[in-house]
Order: sequence, then C-alpha cells, then structure tokens
Amino acid sequence: MGASAVCYIGLGAAALSLSADHDDGRSIEVIHAALDAGVRLIDTAYAYTTLDGLNHNESLIAQALQSHPSGSSAFVVSKGGHWRTAENFPIDGRPEVLRSHVDLSLKALGQEAIDLYFLHWPDPQVPIEESAGALEELRSLGKIRAVGLSNVSQAQLEQAGRSARIDAVQNHLSIFDRVDAPLARWAHERGIAYLAYSPLSGGGRSGTGRLEVLREFGEARGASPQQVALAWLLQSSPVLPLVGASRPASIRDSAQAASLSLTAAELLEITELVDKADAIKG
Repeated sequence: MGASAVCYIGLGAAALSLSADHDDGRSIEVIHAALDAGVRLIDTAYAYTTLDGLNHNESLIAQALQSHPSGSSAFVVSKGGHWRTAENFPIDGRPEVLRSHVDLSLKALGQEAIDLYFLHWPDPQVPIEESAGALEELRSLGKIRAVGLSNVSQAQLEQAGRSARIDAVQNHLSIFDRVDAPLARWAHERGIAYLAYSPLSGGGRSGTGRLEVLREFGEARGASPQQVALAWLLQSSPVLPLVGASRPASIRDSAQAASLSLTAAELLEITELVDKADAIKG
C-alpha cells in the first residue's frame, strides 16, 4: 500500500504508553509507520498514560504528528471520564470532569479541537444523558468536533441520544468475539460510526494462539493471520478496526488487511475455522 492510499484501519495507541517496556522513540516510529501505510485515524485517551506521567499518550501522538509530513491529515480520537492513578483506573462521567479532561487533552495534543471525543466508560453513578449532554456542550463550544460513547449498549446509546447527537461508538468486536456485531449493524443503519477495539482478541485465547487457526488460510493467500482476521472484520461488519502495535512492522502488516479481498465463501470458511477451533477448545 502506498503512502498516499488511505486505509480503513485505525491505530490504537494505548500500548505505546501502558506497556511496561514502552519506549518513546520506538513509539514515534510506530506512529510514523502507520501514517506511511495510509493509516489516518489514531485513537488515544486521557487514561493512556504512564505511571509517572500525565497525558503521556496524547503528548506522544502530538510529537509524532508534528514531526511527520502527513501528521496534519491525521484524525485524532480521544476519550475522557476515565484516568490512571498508579495501577487504578477510576471512572467519573460528571460534566465537570469531562470538561476538565477535554481541556487537558487539548493542551497535550496541541490542538484547538479534538476530531472525535468519547465518554470512555459509562459511569453508573451518573445518568448517561448527563455525560453525553456535557460532550454536546463541548461540541457547541468548538472544543470537540464529534461525540462518541465507548463500552456501551444499544439502550445506553438510545438514552444518550436524548441529549446529544451521537456520531460514533467504540466497543470490542472481532472474529473471535462477535457478540457486538448486531450493535455495529444497528449503529451503521443510523449513521453512527463503529470503531472496533481489540479486533485481534477474544474467544478466551491469549497471545498469538487465537490467530494460529488462521495461519494456514493466510499462507495460501500470501497474508498473515492478523491480516485475515482484520479483513474478515472489515468485510463482515460496517466497522473501522483499531489495531494496536508496538513495532513499525506490526502496523504495516495490519494496514495491508485493507487491501485483502475475500469472497463470500472465504468469509464463511474463516468463520467456520474459528468456530471449529472454539468447539475443540471447549
């Protein structure tokens, strides 16, 4: 894929700060490799930071975008109402907290407005309409351009829609965990974008084991197991996968999934391979 081609895969940047072995220089190389591969959506959050830093991930992304010729074309997604305190990650969806988090993120990103901003997790102590309404207010102030909700159900989306125009939802979805597929279709029918996080995980597998069932299929087509899993997701559901990466080679590999075309028969074959592996495992 050429540098001028835009692929429909986003870079999930969480591990660039949350991993114990994170390295800023290598992380910037990962972001640059993503941009070179045509990735234009970069997903971050106020909670994605180091043990001893504040807004580490957002500041890292700002640095990487400023030092790359395609950086100005990136679409930056961030999230708030959730943060890191040592090894704890509290949730607080009160309007005043969201307003504070947006201001901190704007400063770290060096932007006048955040392209898309999510409530990271619903707060059981705060009606979701209040949290969503605060984001709608921040949109009216020009601090964010689009409103999203993450880790939510259809009922919560409908409730939030009473106080805000919801532009996007970010939930977990992969070939290994398809529980949220109906919500992805529901959102698409209503013009709500669906960003799928952890698109290579699920189904009770850990490490690379979950992808081994797709290795032989991929090798026959000159594709990696990761590319097969991502291509399946792209062509089975109206979603944009957010792929994590800790090495430049990883995001370059994942980006190529956007150009891997699968037939209806192949999509079914991949589904059956995964389901058969689950049945054996169970």
